[in-house]
Amino acid sequence: MSTIFDAAYVTALTLSSPYLLPKLLLSNRYRTGLTQRLGRVCKREEKRPCVWIHCASVGEIVTVKTLVNSLEKEFNNWDIAISTNTSTGQWVARRCFPERNIFYFPLDLSWVVERSLNAIRPDCVILAELEIWPNFLMALARRRIPVALLNARISEKSMKWYRVLNKISHGFFESLTKKENVFCARTKADATRLEGIGIAVDQISITGNMKYDNIVTSVPEDTKTRLLNLFGIKKEEKVFVCGSTHEGEEAIILRIFKRISSQYHNLRLVLAPRHIERCNDVIKLIESMGLKGIRKTLLDTGVSPVVTEEQGRLPNETVILVDTLGELQTIYSIADCVFVGKSLVPQGGQNVMEPAGLAKPIIVGPHTFNFHEEVPLLREANAIKIVQDESSFFDSVTHFLEHQEEALEMGKRAQLVVEEQRGATERNLNVLRRILLKERTVSV
Repeated sequence: MSTIFDAAYVTALTLSSPYLLPKLLLSNRYRTGLTQRLGRVCKREEKRPCVWIHCASVGEIVTVKTLVNSLEKEFNNWDIAISTNTSTGQWVARRCFPERNIFYFPLDLSWVVERSLNAIRPDCVILAELEIWPNFLMALARRRIPVALLNARISEKSMKWYRVLNKISHGFFESLTKKENVFCARTKADATRLEGIGIAVDQISITGNMKYDNIVTSVPEDTKTRLLNLFGIKKEEKVFVCGSTHEGEEAIILRIFKRISSQYHNLRLVLAPRHIERCNDVIKLIESMGLKGIRKTLLDTGVSPVVTEEQGRLPNETVILVDTLGELQTIYSIADCVFVGKSLVPQGGQNVMEPAGLAKPIIVGPHTFNFHEEVPLLREANAIKIVQDESSFFDSVTHFLEHQEEALEMGKRAQLVVEEQRGATERNLNVLRRILLKERTVSV
């Protein structure tokens, strides 16, 4: 049955080659990890049992961090291999798990999948979120390797797609539903949908969302002080951090910053685009709007072409542009007000729980469908402000600046939401133990 999916993948690759080939030739981002994606991963020589954990990108890597740490302690005779789909996921994984085997997930072509499995030789595979690939899953079934789907979420649209796949390939359906597999659903609704695509009730557990167990709720004061000094921000100044912004949002943010700065001269703006390769374009946009921009990487070197005569001081109209990876959480910690991007444009939003964990008042746009669980939790607790357009965005930022106590209380409510959702990692571990202890016994 793998031939059905192989044929579909090859056809899709052939049709998209006029677009993909130039990307491969001209963009290092697309070439990175290509040999590993084709199954050329480092062969695991150890004879110890191994668990392969697959995470699509950064969010999933952060989600499994506590889980991996717990597995390392309890199952210290196991190897842990971790794969991702994206280069940013690889970077974060290497930073979080420097001693582990980190590699790119194989393309879902049957011969590529087999090559990767031969190299890693897993005894169990953990898939974070909804990373289900037909050929990969069927190859695991043939090898009788159990699969645990953690933080499982499934939408109504996904349900329809899996039902179509089930009709196309009975082998895929059997590999998905085999009794050794377990599914740890985030919510009751997700569990019901999993049942709807044919998963047996006794294979499903409702364990919650591990994301909350990994959310930082405090940053050391000396870390925040170093960052404020680096940015040349005084304690009496207010800091507006806009994180994970996308194209179309920066112009709105900059216009709002200019308007507010004309009234409040103690406001500083820190702008962190979601994709740092856009930073050149964002700098040009900043300058085109009559503002000055400076990259964080330049500040890190101790060199700043826009400092005033006052030692270490940046002019108030200077926008600090974050062009580094992995620092947004720390940067959120110095904020008096946070905007989380990808939400003013119809892209579905970014992670609102990072600033929530740090008790920050949060503003988002109307497009947050990627976070259909998190945003309602915050909204029900009156712990987030959803704006519809530039005008209401301006009003909300101004309101938070003028009503600091109200902003602080909103931040505290957001942090409480995070704390109340914790505990999913231990519940998932209880499910995983049934698999891993059994596999360890078989290995011995």
